[in-house]
Amino acid sequence: MSELVVGATDLSHSRVSRRVLRHALAALLVGAGYYVGANIGFALTFQPHPVSTLWPPNSILFATLLLTPRRRWWFYLLAAFPAHLLVQINADIPTTMILCWFVSNCSEALIGASVLRYLTRSDVRFDKTYHVWVFILASLLGPFLSSFIDAAFVELNQYGDSPYWAVFRMRFFSNVLASLTLVPLIVTWRRANFAAFKSSSWNRYVEAGLLVVGFVMVGIVSFSSRLSGGSLRPAMLYLSLPFLLWAAIRFGPRGSSTALIVASMFQIWGAIHGLGPFAAQSAEMNALSVQLYLILASMPLMFLAALIKEREKAQEIAFQEGQQLELALDSEQRASRALSDSQEKLRQSHNQVRKLLGRLIDVQEAERRRISRELHDDLNQKIATLSMGISQLKRKVPQQDGELIADLDQLRKTANGLTDEVRRLSHQLHPAVLEHLGLVPALESYIASFSDEEQIDVQFTADTGEVRIPFQTSICLYRVAVEALRNVARHSGAASAAVSLKRSHDGLELQVSDSGRGFDVKTFKQGGGLGLISIEERLRVLEGDCEISSAWERGTTLVARVPLTV
Repeated sequence: MSELVVGATDLSHSRVSRRVLRHALAALLVGAGYYVGANIGFALTFQPHPVSTLWPPNSILFATLLLTPRRRWWFYLLAAFPAHLLVQINADIPTTMILCWFVSNCSEALIGASVLRYLTRSDVRFDKTYHVWVFILASLLGPFLSSFIDAAFVELNQYGDSPYWAVFRMRFFSNVLASLTLVPLIVTWRRANFAAFKSSSWNRYVEAGLLVVGFVMVGIVSFSSRLSGGSLRPAMLYLSLPFLLWAAIRFGPRGSSTALIVASMFQIWGAIHGLGPFAAQSAEMNALSVQLYLILASMPLMFLAALIKEREKAQEIAFQEGQQLELALDSEQRASRALSDSQEKLRQSHNQVRKLLGRLIDVQEAERRRISRELHDDLNQKIATLSMGISQLKRKVPQQDGELIADLDQLRKTANGLTDEVRRLSHQLHPAVLEHLGLVPALESYIASFSDEEQIDVQFTADTGEVRIPFQTSICLYRVAVEALRNVARHSGAASAAVSLKRSHDGLELQVSDSGRGFDVKTFKQGGGLGLISIEERLRVLEGDCEISSAWERGTTLVARVPLTV
């Protein structure tokens, strides 16, 4: 257990050590970047003015705050202070001015980063037009507010000969230019996926190389002493624009920011040394001209790069959605085919079941016919023979044996009754009149015997015209009528009923109604009575249908329809 505790403690110490080392390295990079940026800023200063044309340290702090959590901002601002102190002391700047400038530099970075974080609510991305809008706003607002403080510090310390508003203007444009050019460069390259560069095609590297060569050639041509003078000088402004557009369109925000900082360095260096298109006026006007040119050029380039990236992402999303839609459509088509196949199989299975059910009913009817004939032709004949034998035996018995004669008479009566029962049972199994005379006489015969047996007055009407009714249809409707009348006798309590058979436009319609107590059809169907199931299955075999309507104390009506084309 102690070994586990020691191991966990060592692991925790190792993580803390790595975290401290990582923060220390980050602070060292911030300080080094601030120091190098300050020296570059001093190198880009138009003497004798105290403000640089492009002042990188503030933008380095601005970018650092955008890339780090809020809770560590104070740490990185303090990390830049030694570098600020070192570079300013080396420039022979008074101590109070050094401290004042650090305060104004930090205030600009804090204002810009706070505004940007508040409006975006997320990490700033230069491939979104909304983030570009907000970044430009923050890049203008931060220098604008902090320039009041900075110019006041210069005036307060009496550093330089420039008036307040001149210092304000030079610092404002200097820091706006630095924010618009350096911050996107730092942020985009810090978040770059360098592993993706390895997978880039050689065409991409060739294109980047050509772009670099183009920039170098433009720089040489623009700042050549032979071409930079005279009437050709204003035309030099436009030489770099095609390459800036090329970088923005083909390489996105990262390429655009890189190309822009390179162009800025060329233009400012040339203006300082009296070369290029910005070296025709005073030092102050040259600085302002190059600042305005680069500021106004950077904004549309950033928007152009962001718009192209948004379009590429939209196209990628549309392509992915198109692929997903194709996959969904393909899946839907497969599902539709599978459903169609299943429906076809189900239809075939249904037809097979219906045919099988039809065959079962036919077999059932054939078996009933066979049993009916055996009962009528065989068993009934044997019972009749038995009755005749009893009669003959009675004649052989002496007249004085009256008790035995009475018993024989009773046996003969029982045999005759059994003959009638067998005949009735044979008729129920398979009415011969249905087979020989047709449906209507068979129904008339059954209804007459039903009325006598159940003491229920049944009215029967038939209107089938001259149509020939197939035997399967006849036996089906006959069984439906028999089952319906049995239900009337068993459940309705009715004293009267009506049966009608008529020709419809495409088949036959059988209707059985009574004046009984009625019932709840929905509940009855849920119970699944065998009689109703038998009726429905017989009708379904012939593609017929059945409707039942009933109300309490208003009787029940069953309507069965069968097409004659089946």
